[in-house]
Amino acid sequence: MGQLDGQVALVTGGGWNIGRSIALRFAAEGSRVAICGRREEPLLETLAEIERAGGEGLAVPADVTRREDVERLVARTSERFGDVTHLAAIAGGGGGYEPIDQIDPEWWEHVIRINLVGTFLCIRSVLPAMRARNAGNILTCTGGGGWFPLLETTATAYATAKAGICRLTDQLAVELLNTGIRVNCLQPGQTWSADRLREIEAEEARTGRPHPARATNHSPEDAAELALWLASDESAPLTGRSVSVDEDWWRDPAKVAQVCQSPNAYCLRRVEL
Repeated sequence: MGQLDGQVALVTGGGWNIGRSIALRFAAEGSRVAICGRREEPLLETLAEIERAGGEGLAVPADVTRREDVERLVARTSERFGDVTHLAAIAGGGGGYEPIDQIDPEWWEHVIRINLVGTFLCIRSVLPAMRARNAGNILTCTGGGGWFPLLETTATAYATAKAGICRLTDQLAVELLNTGIRVNCLQPGQTWSADRLREIEAEEARTGRPHPARATNHSPEDAAELALWLASDESAPLTGRSVSVDEDWWRDPAKVAQVCQSPNAYCLRRVEL
């Protein structure tokens, strides 16, 4: 028996890196998993892995910044598997690293859309069925700049989008507080993609030294482990929280109970007073 047996998960950005690992882990725990992304080939690779392991999946090419794509994605998932039990809104992306007075405004807006607006559209599409059942689990994904400013870089678009996801998470959690729907936010830490990892390894081979950031890098499986915990009954009744792979309190049931009772629930407020 898996922790998610008989449930339905929708993982955006499921074609690679963190999204792929979450989709694979959810499937391994018994959930039927729908995945989306803008490119079909990596989605089919994830789907093949799910099916080889005996799981059941669905790959739907979709752009989460387009309302019609998201609504089609949710409709196809519901037709195939039933209503979505778990939404893992992982799709996003960086970019827009020019100073704010030099960046193309359209590119700045694109970074906001693919991260924040995409998350909003996915939540908006799955929430009616969750309300009807009075049950569901929504997982958002923050990142660098979401909790505190990024140092030694220019990333106003990305930081703004990720901070917005944090506030979207805790505001929605409060609005749904008297329902059976939970909303939490995953902070996966620095997680190099396979392509980036190959670049890092080539650089290390040239220099003969470990990359300075290697010690703080996480594997995609680290994020998947935390995502599963946030989707499982082990994390109930946690809601409105942002949890990082760099933290370990969530592994201790006594600490989890303490956090659930704390009034300092806000994702953007990190200091306990």
